[in-house]
Amino acid sequence: MDPAELAFELSLGHEAFSLALIKRLCHVCSHGIRQWTGRNYANAQAFAVGRARRRARGRGRPAVNDPGPLAAPIPRAFAEEVALLLASQGIATELTRAAGGVHILVNRAELARASVIVVEEYPEGLVTAAANRTRARTRPPARPEADRWFGPEAWIVFVIVAACVLVFVGEERAGGSEVRTVLLDFGASRPAHVRTGEYWRLVTAMFVHIGARHLLANTLTLLVLGPALAAALGAPRFAFVYVVAGKLGNFFSYRLADPDIVSAGASGAILGVLGALGSQRIRFQTSARYRGWQVVAALLAYLAIAVGAGPGVDSAAHIGGLVAGAGIGLLLPPPGHAPAAVDRGLSAACAGTALTLVVGAYLALVRAS
Repeated sequence: MDPAELAFELSLGHEAFSLALIKRLCHVCSHGIRQWTGRNYANAQAFAVGRARRRARGRGRPAVNDPGPLAAPIPRAFAEEVALLLASQGIATELTRAAGGVHILVNRAELARASVIVVEEYPEGLVTAAANRTRARTRPPARPEADRWFGPEAWIVFVIVAACVLVFVGEERAGGSEVRTVLLDFGASRPAHVRTGEYWRLVTAMFVHIGARHLLANTLTLLVLGPALAAALGAPRFAFVYVVAGKLGNFFSYRLADPDIVSAGASGAILGVLGALGSQRIRFQTSARYRGWQVVAALLAYLAIAVGAGPGVDSAAHIGGLVAGAGIGLLLPPPGHAPAAVDRGLSAACAGTALTLVVGAYLALVRAS
């Protein structure tokens, strides 16, 4: 403390100096209380104010004999804080209930000095400062899930992975996931079948996998890429991107592949997720809730899927899914970029479209069986 300030406080007399000391001890103690016991900061200050008043009155400190309101009514917790500030400067205060909070009363002779102290401490005004304090206390905490890989929207990724695993278990129990007839029975795509009108295979093929290594590679890649896009778009829009991009990728493969080739797997849909991640980052930078290292992980996943494609890999579905996902990502805004009603409607439409495509495809598979 500056020597001049110390001399000024000493000049206020023993009582004022004691109150100033109480104020400083209150701040230290309340900080400890918040950290170690979690008690309310306002309650700690209110206790200190009451203690300061009792000591002042016990030593004959003058009460508020000619009261005048300092400001409009404010919440009691904040009024106790202001009263503590004024008490530390030797100004007696009283709190009285009023509509909308409490009034801070001071002697009219000290009203001007009290106003100067309050303005220095709260330049925006007591009412505004109280409102800001209330909003700060009621504001929901920052979402810690934004810093976690699997946030609350990642449930849709787990649902898709679980569906792929369940279908794979069914394939194995039906005779083997590498048996051609079993793959076709579970919905794998074959251009010759699709050309007869079985377009539902373009959707069901996304959940069929050929061998355990194929399933493991795709599910792990989806767990790398999926949560980032789910956090940026939300579960309904993520499902839309995944299903539509996967279907368009399989359609691209159907148009280019040999009529007798049997293809299956989620690779086209996963590359669609990667394409949407990139286009979301380009167009909606502020809402793409993923970091640079996640983009690097996505690129490495792409290298594992597309660049390292072997002879049996459906590159046409990969390229088609990637392009489709990038286009959807450019057109589909993340939540918060439209009025609330429009935003909810868009999410509902995305969820409804994805669900209709998947359920309709599997109903057609059951009828064809």
